[in-house]
Amino acid sequence: MSSTSQHDLDEAPEERPPEPETRPPWLRRLAPALLLLGALYAGSILFKRLPEEREVELRLDDAATVVRLDVTWTDSSSGDRADDAAPVIDSSWRFAEGTAPRAVFTKVSLPDGLYQVEITVSRKGEHDVTSRAVTLADESRITLFVH
Repeated sequence: MSSTSQHDLDEAPEERPPEPETRPPWLRRLAPALLLLGALYAGSILFKRLPEEREVELRLDDAATVVRLDVTWTDSSSGDRADDAAPVIDSSWRFAEGTAPRAVFTKVSLPDGLYQVEITVSRKGEHDVTSRAVTLADESRITLFVH
């Protein structure tokens, strides 16, 4: 048997109506779009640092005299000074005298960015070293002229 007095009923917690939404409705619709834009922006930054395969053409001046060709790609952003930067790709070709082609084709897989390319050309009895800055962006083919 339960005895409930009027006093017990008066102390029951009141149910309050829900408080009105303080945010405007357009903000609730805009929030997912802003979240998506933020994710796309972050993704674009990350995807720029992914390696991309690029074809490199090395055009040789006086190719008949070239017996060796060395190419080193260095990421200019990897060190405080150019001396601190570590090579990321080294390539080397050797030719019998008079057999070097006018153009050497190779592929490199590098992310967009600034690179220092050092090209060493060996001819009978002499070596020439050329260094140049190359910025990789959207191009998939690069031509470097080698003297």
